[in-house]
Amino acid sequence: MPQAPQRTATEMQLVNGSAGDPLLFVDYPARDDALLFDAGENGNLSAGRLADLAAVFLSHHHVDHLVGFDRILRANLDRDKDLHVVGPEGTIDRISARVRTYDYPFFPFQKLRLHLTEVRANELRSAVLEWGAKLPEPEISARSLAPKDLTPTVFENGLLRVEAARVDHTAPCLAFAIVETPGFHVDGQALREGPLRPGGWVSRALAMLREGQADETPVEIDGGLFPLGRLRDRYFRKTRGARIAYVVDTLWGDASRPALMELCRRATRLYCDSFYAQADLKKAKTHKHMTATQAAELARDAQVEHLTLIHFSNRYSGRYSELGAEAAAIFPNTSADLDQGASQAPPGPARRRRREG
Repeated sequence: MPQAPQRTATEMQLVNGSAGDPLLFVDYPARDDALLFDAGENGNLSAGRLADLAAVFLSHHHVDHLVGFDRILRANLDRDKDLHVVGPEGTIDRISARVRTYDYPFFPFQKLRLHLTEVRANELRSAVLEWGAKLPEPEISARSLAPKDLTPTVFENGLLRVEAARVDHTAPCLAFAIVETPGFHVDGQALREGPLRPGGWVSRALAMLREGQADETPVEIDGGLFPLGRLRDRYFRKTRGARIAYVVDTLWGDASRPALMELCRRATRLYCDSFYAQADLKKAKTHKHMTATQAAELARDAQVEHLTLIHFSNRYSGRYSELGAEAAAIFPNTSADLDQGASQAPPGPARRRRREG
């Protein structure tokens, strides 16, 4: 089976593998704009990596998706930055209450601003928690959503946007998709392996490339001048823009299907809830999770390029490979990460190794 084409320059790390707390870290090299999907156990991420975050996207508020939020807060607390937190109904109240459980010295350098957004049935609500102002009560604003807006944009910067879809779980829950803007993106592997150190020049060069500046335009790097075209050929890649979907904790049924199909359609990669085997479909319906078969059906019907199975129930410990085989029988370009904390491998056939330990 040929590998799916790599059309994204991002680093994608399934932090706890397919069997641990669902946690997807997406990094854009040399920029402080990493994204984190869910905030469960995150001990495999260093404080430095957490400090690079621009946004955290909470699928819902169950403990395995939120227990690591305190580490995120601590890693960013002494910074002058904007950190976005997006989640379902109740996110503003829950995060506000959580950060207020601590006493803060409120030093002048503590200028963190948490921009909170919660996705409701017919509106987006937003508020700001600001340490520089000593955490006054947040003022909540709202923006109405049209009934047909199944996947509203909840975050964007110059290079991408993130869409959210409300799904059917035992608590208010969201699925997400990153949609990259077509054009030049950093080639993360080339940047890590090349002789030039990452730094501010990466963002400057990227902006110049997106503006269409000439190849001979000089770019200053550590006191030296390098032609833009030379940097482009070595460290950047022009892509049509990837779509990366992240789906956890949802019932595969009529309530979730329309939004999920729109969110996942033609995704470059789909990370999808596979909590149960199809033989346990009754349990999946009761607890509102997906089976490996249903994840494969979604990947097939949405015409995604590659499926990565996540959120395996520990009831299958020692036989996780069976879930991979079940999905691969329907959607061959399927994988599962059974090495806890390992970075995502390139797309390929389902991995059949058992998790060690």
